[in-house]
Amino acid sequence: MDSAPLASSREDRVRLRRTALIEFEIGRVPEAPNRAIALACRTSSAAVAAVRDELERSTATAPPDLDAYRVA
Repeated sequence: MDSAPLASSREDRVRLRRTALIEFEIGRVPEAPNRAIALACRTSSAAVAAVRDELERSTATAPPDLDAYRVA
């Protein structure tokens, strides 16, 4: 919530909070089905699916971690 712009509306802050909560639950139990995460977050399966898709897209386009290939 600290990263929310000062001029953001209540709806924007609610959306950010919901997305952050869903991201947390996906990170905590990545193998859980969308419905289980939706129940834990009190939201819809479609909202969980949208956040999961966005997370997958962002990790697929992230640059590789070159330090992982460093030989000591």
